[in-house]
Amino acid sequence: PVQLVFCLFERDRSSPYAMAMAATYSSIRQRTSAKLHLHVICDASVCPRSRRRLRRSLAPADCIDFIDAEVVPEAAACARRMDGSFSPAILWRVWLPEYLQHLDRCLLLDCDLQVLLDIRQLWDLDLGQTALAAFQGGKQHPEAYYHWIQTPQERYFRMGVCLMDLQKIRSNAFFMGSRADFLSEAEQVRLRIKQAMLYEQSLFNRFFSSSYTPLPVELVPSNRLDQDPERYRQIRKRLRAHEPMILDLKGWLNDSELSLMFWAHLLHTPWWRYATRSMQRLRP
Repeated sequence: PVQLVFCLFERDRSSPYAMAMAATYSSIRQRTSAKLHLHVICDASVCPRSRRRLRRSLAPADCIDFIDAEVVPEAAACARRMDGSFSPAILWRVWLPEYLQHLDRCLLLDCDLQVLLDIRQLWDLDLGQTALAAFQGGKQHPEAYYHWIQTPQERYFRMGVCLMDLQKIRSNAFFMGSRADFLSEAEQVRLRIKQAMLYEQSLFNRFFSSSYTPLPVELVPSNRLDQDPERYRQIRKRLRAHEPMILDLKGWLNDSELSLMFWAHLLHTPWWRYATRSMQRLRP
């Protein structure tokens, strides 16, 4: 089966990432015949009710495992110490080789995506000699940031969708032995370069920017569309053409018609009542 990994943390009711993850899963499930195995690294912030709902969201052939963040003490302690503007879940990603000792390969996903393609297009990629595949580019950062992470801007990648060869990552002794030191350094560097707070993204770029391959589809940012009508028009045009892509879409915060897609996927989950009310609110 396709091995999907989510790192899930819910700070409060304004960030319902378990619900968002259910919508992400539903968008994947509707476009593939592959069996899916979900591995969810989480802590006590994800309550038993949310876990039950996620289990009930799954198709009969799929399965889900919840992995307690505390089973890797170094990761859990680091996440608690550095928790701030970002979710501690981004730091759990740094220790995926330990959390997923039984896996050689996985596909890491953010919890707030809409995957508009057959997930096998990503899972079946041949990584060759590279350690991972991720989306290249993204928002431009200051030159000082790229210099600090020792990554040329044209080789910078994002971690929201990342196919990982865990064996190759484990075999990188420099990465495995330097992770904690890099994160400690990042805590200091962020005082002068705020982008250093992109902790796990900075880390993986530092160690793997020369050992990754770009993913063959696009991750499309779908926030603040009211400020960018042309980008909104282009996204709608691509949707009408059924182009394969992945939308970076926090549906519960997005008042554009794109969020209807998010809520529609939740109609197949235990969050369907919430989805129905939201769709009625957004209906023209």
